[in-house]
Amino acid sequence: MAEFILGSPLRGFARRHERVRKLLWRLDFALLWLIEKLLLALPVDTASRMGELIGRLIGPIMRKKSAIFRRNFAIAFPELDDAALDTLVRNAWGRAGRVLGEYPHLHTFFADPGRVQIEIKAPAAVFADPGNACVMVSAHLGNWEIIGSALAKLGIPNTSLYSPPSNPLLDKMLQDSRTALNCHLIPRDNSARTLMRALHRGRSVGAIMDRRIDEGHPVRFFGQHKLSTLMPAKLALKFNAELLPVEVQRLHGAHYKVIFHPPVQPAPSLTDETERAIDMTQQIHDHFEAWIRDNPQDWFCSKRMWPKVKTGKIEPLKENGHDADINSYAA
Repeated sequence: MAEFILGSPLRGFARRHERVRKLLWRLDFALLWLIEKLLLALPVDTASRMGELIGRLIGPIMRKKSAIFRRNFAIAFPELDDAALDTLVRNAWGRAGRVLGEYPHLHTFFADPGRVQIEIKAPAAVFADPGNACVMVSAHLGNWEIIGSALAKLGIPNTSLYSPPSNPLLDKMLQDSRTALNCHLIPRDNSARTLMRALHRGRSVGAIMDRRIDEGHPVRFFGQHKLSTLMPAKLALKFNAELLPVEVQRLHGAHYKVIFHPPVQPAPSLTDETERAIDMTQQIHDHFEAWIRDNPQDWFCSKRMWPKVKTGKIEPLKENGHDADINSYAA
């Protein structure tokens, strides 16, 4: 979420002046609070459709974000021409708008048995005991928030990462909306200790991990290296927990299917922990690629995934990037 919405032109000034920053925070909160209440007053299907209209209308006006969408799609789908890319970006903004429209209705997806189908491809033993902690990972695909509803339906306690907005008022509003997910949400930064405590106590942990992480390791994604976190794989290895890819498919309107895929395992020939974690993360990326190819318009790729291109060349990747060393923490 943008640091400032209504006050975007004053971003630099607001960062230097606390009173202006707090005023803009209040204005943004008032705007989104009003939108949330309007959407909440509508049936979830209507709110979802309205969200798509809003996304298609407002999204293309945000030129910088649209350019990021377009560049990511151009790298992921080099076979598309300019017209096809433009159409895909518009469709992606529409689907992003649906996620916004559905956000105030997260409680509905949990309470309505017909809204979310659950398909478990993982071995039955994985979910036989709710206290059998797993590491679950997914991408910004479909409506990724729905995973929380699926876990709640399965009775699986979980602790999941999220990226809090810089505006504390919006953070509180989003947290209140997410109470329907029945999970413990923790900020992404400096999260290793908390995730390990959760696994140690038998709580599954979850993360959305398709974004670029500047301190990560280069792992292939759509044919190019993307700096990616190895933390989910390292946690799974350290706690001997299953690493499950979780896919969210939009079926129609505001109806979804959540698929718990079989766990990924490192190649038996690998013995080094980092190499094993990279191999597992590569398998996760391969899953993400397949899902995105099936439904590219559902991929919310609003952040730059790969290094910028300059003079026809890819900027060199950081080879010294690293995740937090989870082995240095006590469980």
